[in-house]
Amino acid sequence: MPIDQAFQKILKNMNEIYISYAWKDNNSELGRQREELVDKICEALISQRYNLIRDRNHLTIGKSIQKFMQEIGRGNYVIVVVSDKYLRSEYCMFEAIEIIKHKDYEQKVFPVVLEDANIYSKEGKSDYLKYWQEQREKAEKLINWELASDVDSAMHNVAAKIIDISLKFEEFVFFISDKLSINPTHNFNAFINQLINTIRNDAVQLRSQRNILVAGTGNFHIPDEVNWCAQQLGEKIAEYDYKLITGGWEGVDYVVADKFAEKIAQKNLRLSEKLTHVVPQGKQPVFKGGKIEYTEPGINEWLDCLQHSDLVILVGGVGGTYETYMYAKQEKIPVIPIVCTNGDAKKVFDEMLQNWDSKLMGNVSPEKFKSLNQYINDESTAADVVNDVMDIVNEIIFAKIMLQPVSPI
Repeated sequence: MPIDQAFQKILKNMNEIYISYAWKDNNSELGRQREELVDKICEALISQRYNLIRDRNHLTIGKSIQKFMQEIGRGNYVIVVVSDKYLRSEYCMFEAIEIIKHKDYEQKVFPVVLEDANIYSKEGKSDYLKYWQEQREKAEKLINWELASDVDSAMHNVAAKIIDISLKFEEFVFFISDKLSINPTHNFNAFINQLINTIRNDAVQLRSQRNILVAGTGNFHIPDEVNWCAQQLGEKIAEYDYKLITGGWEGVDYVVADKFAEKIAQKNLRLSEKLTHVVPQGKQPVFKGGKIEYTEPGINEWLDCLQHSDLVILVGGVGGTYETYMYAKQEKIPVIPIVCTNGDAKKVFDEMLQNWDSKLMGNVSPEKFKSLNQYINDESTAADVVNDVMDIVNEIIFAKIMLQPVSPI
């Protein structure tokens, strides 16, 4: 599989949250309460633009139940709603066993233990273990006596699954009872926040695959506020492990690249793998270091830079920076202008507020975007502004790589 397809597949999995629970039990009060809780969890996560998958909605005529259960096992995140019915259900426990077969499942599973699941007492655990031991004995008799001549039969497969469940049941129950997870029946918002924060932390490692283009004033002599912000940006982009794209100019491009390179050296990474200058044929970037990609002069100077970029940050600017914004807008690439550096960045800031594109800007609100309109009078205040900028960068990148639909492969 090509690298870009493999990466897309990782993103697709990380955007999916499976819910494993016992359903088809709306006739009892416990069953109705369980269904209502699962509905509430799904609504909360869908409102945050996650892709929720539950077998009740996923399975249709002709779809393989076994294949779906195995998909749940491979899922990056699984909410397991454990009830007495779940612990005695062949289908539910097959899902559970598939889950614990996969590496690092402990960090990806969020158990919800309902009151009727008696797994915290020695007697309760013994009762469930005894139940599956009895199911295993019945299954073994079926295999040994009735199905010996037909190992490929459906009944033989069912019996084999029951034996597998009985062998791994104790591991599953120990994990569920030992895992510290917030119970949504007692603190619903805290449970949802716990899940979302885990996914956000996992997304950090994906930043190293994303590229930020910084464009701005292209003169050797730049105002102090532009210089301070460019220095802080170079350091912060490297600290957050993003890749950097520049147009190879003097001024902002040089300052950002210089500070970025210093941080990359401290992290013992190869600069050529993290910094790319896109410059016209026959020109060399002012900053000496990183990788160079050549392009045709003119419009391609902007388009080829943007082709590599997931997000654009604008610092100051006297004309060409505004054109970067216009091309980025056409290419549907999010832009963050540092408004207090004035020039083109201020002009872009005002235009973006007048025509706010909430879809392109991820979950960032216009109010949060307005908070960037701060005054810079020294390096310290410039650092504060850049921290706020990077907070918005991280939100947009997270939404772009984790919440947007990913085409099936």
